Amino acid sequence: MKQLTRQSNKNSPQEYDRIFKERAKSEPNWQDVRRWKMLLKYYEGGSLIDLGCLDSDIPKFIKYPNLYTGVDVVLEALVEMQKKYPHSHYEYSDLYNLPPVIKNFPHSYAILGEVLEHLSEPKKAIREVFKTLKPNGILAISVPLEEAKEPGACDKDRHLWSFTKQDIEDLVKPYAKKIKTKVLRSKWFPKYRYCWPQLLLWAYKK
Repeated sequence: MKQLTRQSNKNSPQEYDRIFKERAKSEPNWQDVRRWKMLLKYYEGGSLIDLGCLDSDIPKFIKYPNLYTGVDVVLEALVEMQKKYPHSHYEYSDLYNLPPVIKNFPHSYAILGEVLEHLSEPKKAIREVFKTLKPNGILAISVPLEEAKEPGACDKDRHLWSFTKQDIEDLVKPYAKKIKTKVLRSKWFPKYRYCWPQLLLWAYKK
């Protein structure tokens, strides 16, 4: 992992509440929709936990949205998402100190979508997330790929880390028995900076 910047005050709950309100004014962009669907590639049912969910529309793409739990520290966003998906469940928590209601109920599938690059301690978050999974449960991750080549291109100074494929694999290897990866690029503009390539990884818990 390469550090792009030190802890940014732009990763505060207040800032992401502002971002949530701004994004709520329009429909999700095609990149987010494509990423959400790809993160679900190996989901075959069972309880699903979406960590750092913010405005994730993943409940829209699963057969039983009542099996979905979204987790975030942006309280106002969680309230609005609960209204949008009343059959799903939302929990207010950070990723380092997940509550017993989550830790004590092992999940079949966990998602960390565009989250790790914002965290001061990605390794600690990965360790905590694997605790929420059943044996053979799947953790699906997406991060910008090698943002260090052009620091700040994806989200200005909100991103603290840049990851290579090897970086992400190394983070999950202590807990995973099988790993799959895929790189998402723009079909029409593969090197276009405003559609930065995204690395997706699926790790099967030991």
